[in-house]
Amino acid sequence: MITSTFVVIVLQPVYGALSDRVGRKPLNLFSVIFTGLFAFPFFALLDTEQPLLIWLALVIAAGLGLAPMIAVQPAFYAELFGARVRYTGFASSRENGSALGGFSPLVASALVIQGGGTGWLVAVWMIFTALVSLAAFALSRETRSMDIAAPDTDYTQR
Repeated sequence: MITSTFVVIVLQPVYGALSDRVGRKPLNLFSVIFTGLFAFPFFALLDTEQPLLIWLALVIAAGLGLAPMIAVQPAFYAELFGARVRYTGFASSRENGSALGGFSPLVASALVIQGGGTGWLVAVWMIFTALVSLAAFALSRETRSMDIAAPDTDYTQR
């Protein structure tokens, strides 16, 4: 777990610089698509009970699934809202998401029990949540070139 966290920390400036070139939206889309596609392989690697394969699963999931989204999240949220509503928009969307996401370990535990001790139902849950995120990011606009000092933002642009 420490290694995967270290990987995320090291990749933050890499993904941040990449998002300045290609945009926040493509990295968010990549992150959720990768997470959805890697859900079953992730749990297959965990189910091997081999420490090296578990370590590999965690590092891959963190480096390609979590790190891109986490790297662009502060800029994406700041650019998503105009200056007049930025704090409220940023805080309410992030904290409501965190409050709902806080139940994920409880849901995952219940799904592992329902799945007879395997993670396949958790993988399905991950795919479902990735699809919800994919829809949200697909409908969002690219924020890379937004003027964050502007008091109002045209929320209809994509």
